[in-house]
Amino acid sequence: MGRVRRWALVAALGAALLAAGLQPGVGAPAPGGTLTLYTSESEDDVNLVVQAFNRRYPNVGVRVFRAGSGPVVAKVQAEMQAGRIQADVLWFADVAFFRELARRDLLAAYAPPSGRRVPGRYHYDGNRYHEVRLIFNVVALNTHHVRFRPTSWWDLTLPRYRGRVGIPNPFVSGAAFAHVGTFASMREFGWDFYRKLRDNGAQVLRSNGDVLQKLASGEVSVAQVVDFFVRAAKAQGSPVDHVWPEEGSLLVPTPVGIVKSTQNRPAAEVFVDFLYTPEAQQLFVQRSYIPVLPGIPYPAGTPEVERLKVIAPNLDYIDQRREEIKKTFSELFGVQ
Repeated sequence: MGRVRRWALVAALGAALLAAGLQPGVGAPAPGGTLTLYTSESEDDVNLVVQAFNRRYPNVGVRVFRAGSGPVVAKVQAEMQAGRIQADVLWFADVAFFRELARRDLLAAYAPPSGRRVPGRYHYDGNRYHEVRLIFNVVALNTHHVRFRPTSWWDLTLPRYRGRVGIPNPFVSGAAFAHVGTFASMREFGWDFYRKLRDNGAQVLRSNGDVLQKLASGEVSVAQVVDFFVRAAKAQGSPVDHVWPEEGSLLVPTPVGIVKSTQNRPAAEVFVDFLYTPEAQQLFVQRSYIPVLPGIPYPAGTPEVERLKVIAPNLDYIDQRREEIKKTFSELFGVQ
């Protein structure tokens, strides 16, 4: 049989398998149906990811519930009490809550093939949830309003910034809650740091997006905010920048995991796997995130993670004192 004819037969067979809903060479149904994703990702980012995913898996419809990490956690908790989490995949910034779900055996173990080259430290609790790109809490500034660049987290408490400091609400932002819980546990900061922030008139804004918006407009001069928001805004000409504080930048895990009771395991698996593909990792970089897949270039001007001083979130402290953290912060700032 000639080479051309053999390839024609292979192509025809592949087309027939796809038409039958099978993956060539696998003999299993191709992923289809509906995938339900609960996430705290920004609307723009999650839409871009879903669009890219659907170009590869057009037969999977993705239904998204998007909110801040706090509301997402509240929704999951309510569904747990009702008997079953309705999502297939979870992706939000509260790693302590993911750890609780894993302890309760509510997350499925899955080792995504595309994530094999990713360092093992980004696969948590026996592959029950995973880090797909890196986010840090940093000190940010409005370059039109700030003459001397901050170097420390404590600079947010300086009198020169009185009433012009912005921080996200930890009851909405999982990144902010991790920050409060971790800093409260640290001898270098403790609750004294937050008392001084309050006394300096720090504004507790709803989300990281709200913080960035007010920073760019000049309504606040300095802020605690996630790094990628600042890089993306700066690249678009906004008068903002960020520094890596001398005490360290807080790593904000934003894990993704498959709910064990999912009704569409094949679609959930290929979605998580897709997030580790070069295509998805490059998409993250375009959105100013730091990739985890080796060999993918970082956003312009971003140092290698190995060169950064990193503060790891204190998950044990947050686990054990979650309600105490909420109560103390609420009493200090009058928010909830």
